Amino acid sequence: MLDGELRAPDCKVYVDADVSLTELISLTEPVLFDPKDKLSLDVEILNNEDYDSKRRQQFPDGFIYFRYTLDLYISDASDPRKAKLVTRLLETLWRWGSPAIAACAFED
Repeated sequence: MLDGELRAPDCKVYVDADVSLTELISLTEPVLFDPKDKLSLDVEILNNEDYDSKRRQQFPDGFIYFRYTLDLYISDASDPRKAKLVTRLLETLWRWGSPAIAACAFED
């Protein structure tokens, strides 16, 4: 982001993991920053302000109450490359047993 310019993330991933924020960062870093990808990527991993331990279990919209959000800012990559990164992240989180949902500008 240049000169303090605010922009929406290319993708927001909602994650409901029962780990600390520090643990989530260390778990997702190798997945997001694989040197083979050669992507320009900025990530903000945040405690979700809307986190609610009961409402997170509601279907289908409970994901907006998950514990964490990962805001992904992906530059200079085609939509298929962005989708590949997000898919790898989601599949990894699911293998760890953590519910996760992505909302991306390039979903189509």
